[in-house]
Amino acid sequence: MSDQHTIAPDLSSVHDRFELEDDETVESKYEELLTFLQSGRTRTDELADGLGLSGVETEYLIQEAEKHGDLTRAGYTGSKLYTIRITAQGESKLPDISEQDAALAEYNLTTLDYEVLEIVADIGPCTVQPILETLSVDIAPIKLIPVINHLVREGYCESSGLWRRRVEITDTGAAVLERASDAVTAADT
Repeated sequence: MSDQHTIAPDLSSVHDRFELEDDETVESKYEELLTFLQSGRTRTDELADGLGLSGVETEYLIQEAEKHGDLTRAGYTGSKLYTIRITAQGESKLPDISEQDAALAEYNLTTLDYEVLEIVADIGPCTVQPILETLSVDIAPIKLIPVINHLVREGYCESSGLWRRRVEITDTGAAVLERASDAVTAADT
């Protein structure tokens, strides 16, 4: 997204706190942050993974979004400090999500999460490579890792292996996949 069309406030005062790739901007990361929150990601570690930022950079971004009223923390002590929610103001800056995305968000899934979960269910226990080869979108392996981490944290998948990570769907994941599939089908009709 170009800076001309960004939903982010003026973040020029914090640009020097981030080490981004050439094609990335703090403003685009701000929009990604709100989008992740809209899709059900709420934990700062998941947000950092998904954004491809360090914990410190993610915290700077969260502080800016909080300062501008686009998100709020669940609280300011203990684990609540690391649980983030998008505000109505933050939601209003984003395009409305589709019925399908809304249905998936009920299970803390994005479209990509859902597709990965389907692939793992179809293939069975596998490494990252077959998932990458089967996905409908071309993404770098480093972008798939946060998705798998999220599915593991949600209890939808298990992973094992030190050198070659293997992923498999859990009973919980299979049940959620079935319910989410029904919700997606209903949203599409």
